[in-house]
Amino acid sequence: MLDYIYKHYESIPSTNDEAKQLINDYCPEGTVLYTDEQTDGKGRSGRSWKSNKGESIATSLVLYPTLPQEAIPNITLVAALSVRSAIKRFSGLDCVIKWPNDIVCNNKKLCGILTERIIVDGKNAVIVGIGVNVKNTHFPEGLEDIATSVLKEVLAEKDEMNAVLKDESDKNYNNDVVDKLEGDATTELMYLIWDRFNEYYDIFIKTGNMAGLVDEYNNNLINIGRVVKADDVMGEIKGVALGIDDEGALCISTMDGRKCVSAGEVSVRGLYGYI
Repeated sequence: MLDYIYKHYESIPSTNDEAKQLINDYCPEGTVLYTDEQTDGKGRSGRSWKSNKGESIATSLVLYPTLPQEAIPNITLVAALSVRSAIKRFSGLDCVIKWPNDIVCNNKKLCGILTERIIVDGKNAVIVGIGVNVKNTHFPEGLEDIATSVLKEVLAEKDEMNAVLKDESDKNYNNDVVDKLEGDATTELMYLIWDRFNEYYDIFIKTGNMAGLVDEYNNNLINIGRVVKADDVMGEIKGVALGIDDEGALCISTMDGRKCVSAGEVSVRGLYGYI
């Protein structure tokens, strides 16, 4: 199990970039960085991921795994399981995973995960960066239809319950969650995410692959049974997603048979939208 050392920042450009600097200067495995405000965060493929002060989780973990190179991209999948589980425990929201690195609620993204590998003095280091929209109520132009937050989804459930129950007193279980979100929710949820990661990562390290987590992952995978497109190095793959295998690869049923693609090689999207 990891022994965490937490480092807090009021504002930095990127927790992943700061983690790289700490690794270069040396920091122990289990170092967790988190910030109140991230001004220049990055997602996969260099996409921007900013977090306004107090609204979002922006955090990174430093690891020095002794794993085969092909297994390292699966740390992203472990992190996705951890975030989904933590959000469920914290808020009751039943989110799902879009392979390999997005957490989705009601077909909208509320979390992104970026795992980066660097080599320092011949030693593998891995940075697990996690960004979660927690209290966000507004999003930049172009993201309104694909982005959401824990608070927005909890309030939507609350409104739906009140409408169905005709509850003019406004009393339902979501009130407790809303109260938490009005407090120091981002820090509380961040701690819960890394607690869950510790448990899942321990299972992953013991097997060296996703064998001990594959069932739970597939049970929460939104891609299963959907038509997807994977832009592989060998060309475009279209078919129906079947789920991941023990190596963390997404297996797709195509006209040419079953094909599996690695999280480190491709990104997968639906043919008809974000999912």
